[in-house]
Amino acid sequence: MLRIHNSLSGKTELFKPRAGNTVKLYTCGPTVYSRPHIGNYRTYVWEDTLKRRLLSTGYFVRHAMNITDFDNTILREVKKTGVPRKKMTKKYERLFRQDLRALGAIPAGRYPHASDYTGKMASCVIALLKNGAAYEDKRGRVFFDVSKFKTYGKLVGKNLSRASRKVLWEEYRPSQAGDFLIWQPCGGGRSRNRGKGRNGGFPDCFDSPLGLARPPWNIQCAVMSTECLGREIDIAMGGTDNKFNHHENTRAIVGALSHCEYAKYWVHVRHLIINGSKMSKRKGNSVLLPDMARRGFSPLETRFILLSVHYGERLDFTWAYARKMKGKREELAACISKMKKAKGAPNPRFNRLLPAAKIYFEKAMDNDLNAPQAFAAIEKFALACAGQGLSAQQSRAALSFLKKCDRVLACLPL
Repeated sequence: MLRIHNSLSGKTELFKPRAGNTVKLYTCGPTVYSRPHIGNYRTYVWEDTLKRRLLSTGYFVRHAMNITDFDNTILREVKKTGVPRKKMTKKYERLFRQDLRALGAIPAGRYPHASDYTGKMASCVIALLKNGAAYEDKRGRVFFDVSKFKTYGKLVGKNLSRASRKVLWEEYRPSQAGDFLIWQPCGGGRSRNRGKGRNGGFPDCFDSPLGLARPPWNIQCAVMSTECLGREIDIAMGGTDNKFNHHENTRAIVGALSHCEYAKYWVHVRHLIINGSKMSKRKGNSVLLPDMARRGFSPLETRFILLSVHYGERLDFTWAYARKMKGKREELAACISKMKKAKGAPNPRFNRLLPAAKIYFEKAMDNDLNAPQAFAAIEKFALACAGQGLSAQQSRAALSFLKKCDRVLACLPL
């Protein structure tokens, strides 16, 4: 049975969904102002691997992944480039989905777009104001009161509910925690927004019962996830940089409305770094999927590389390491090619090799999705089969096992 590391408890726990055989999975999707790099895709590939593992063990997965097509980062890029927001976000969402397909990911069941949920976001803010979990300042800005959510900070193992400052920006550290912004009016308070038409002269503002506004990132996933999956889900997953403050703020908002813990399990993927630094668009050290192709790496070879280090550990990417992993996959491909052509005498060891490989693979994947150990079990099995020969019947059984493994890993050279 699957055991997975839960950031909420800080422990590796036996996975059990809240209800029956259905798993509600919410994963943080891209902010579509540029093409994601392979550091971003490391998280998406691991999210897909978790989903595939759940499906392979008989669960039904309801998966929603947000598309952030409206936030301050996008608006800054619009101002910088002069490209209209909708045109920009549609382009980069198309490229994201194209890359995700190439990497072998199963599409989410739903892709909620932030710009489609602004009315629901306003309703959420109104509900938080009514129950006292939020307050409005003189400028019409609304802040979530962290003192009203007693376990605020639990994802990072700290009690931050006593923080007294107000935080206006969207990305900050636990040491800077405080009441966070959940509603930002355009051009001043509510009264100044009324009666000015659809956008009141303010570009990319959304009309709502609270007036014209640009809903902050803090409120977005809380609304989109609950609208798609409900207020109590099984797994929320994303990069470790989202643990605080984005994921903490999401669980606070939903928890303040439902009085329940939003996600039973929180799973976080550690960074991919390059030359000792986190891969980042801002730092200009990004490697994109087309860059990998230009260097001779197919999308599935890239997926193999991204899964080669456990999601809970940092992946130190270098081109030398990428070539090493490509070589290992090519060695595996050569073994599989030999297995496909096998028509020899039955291998007397095969009846021990195959059950052992199945056990090692299942054990590895149930051990907090240990894909590197699973790859090692597959490699050992393939080398033994290729080196000692198989009958045609044994070859079919071996390939059937590898195809079953690939329904989870989605990058074996079959």
